[in-house]
Amino acid sequence: MWKYVLFVLAAGCSLGSLSTITKIGMTRGFSVGELLAGQFVIGWLILLVLLLISKQKPSFKGAEFLLIGGAMIGCVSIFYTLSVSKLPASIAVLLLFQFTWIGLVIDSLYQKKWPDLKTFFSVSILLIGTVLASGIIGSEKSAYDPLGIVLGLLSAICFAMYIFIMGKTSVEVPAIQKSFFMVTIAGVLVLTTFSPESLLHGGLSLEWTLFGFFLAILGNIFPVLFMAIGVPKVGASMGTILSSSELPAAVFLSAVVLHEAIYLVQWAGVFLILVGISISQLEVLGENKRKKKAA
Repeated sequence: MWKYVLFVLAAGCSLGSLSTITKIGMTRGFSVGELLAGQFVIGWLILLVLLLISKQKPSFKGAEFLLIGGAMIGCVSIFYTLSVSKLPASIAVLLLFQFTWIGLVIDSLYQKKWPDLKTFFSVSILLIGTVLASGIIGSEKSAYDPLGIVLGLLSAICFAMYIFIMGKTSVEVPAIQKSFFMVTIAGVLVLTTFSPESLLHGGLSLEWTLFGFFLAILGNIFPVLFMAIGVPKVGASMGTILSSSELPAAVFLSAVVLHEAIYLVQWAGVFLILVGISISQLEVLGENKRKKKAA
């Protein structure tokens, strides 16, 4: 079980690096549309090569879930990017991270039962940690663009739906096939929204290709593959909690790479998020100990 837990944690950390790379790309003169176009086009090409190398027989088992999952990936990228354009990054991240409790509600409604006390306590700590780590405390601005808030919440709903859908996909379908199918759907949605001309603007330079490559690896390849492997094994509720590793990764990289000022209260929030994730894994640790004793 720990292997699948680590896969989902790694997927969250990988997604957490995107904001840093995107900020660097924008300082180099690239628009949001150009960066997203590079991310999804190059990501699709990489997955196509991996699929051809794997020589796996196509499987359409659970294709309806993969179709919805791909659409959700595209919607998260679109809504979150537009939210960031209208709100401070810290507020947009805070809104995105509402997926923790939204995902829990979705899974509870599906299973028609309330989450256990441990899960509820874990998510509560995650939400408190998210508010602290976002940097919203101490912010002087109190009024924000209503449209930006709606877009941020929509990105959270879509991300929660994506994790939920991943929990319902068949473990028998190879992860590369799942990822290729979903990134294809997401890429079409993103390019349609921002228009394909984003792909051609600037002459497809080497610098654009490099940014697209790193965004694709960390935004489309690693997280989509890792979640396709891990979430069906750990479940949607646990996948939602583990994906919260995205925010600590984003805060850490902002401090180290972008040299942004990160205050003590934000580090306290990161610590609480890690505590919340750890609490969610107490059952897994106990299960492993029981297995060792039984052996």
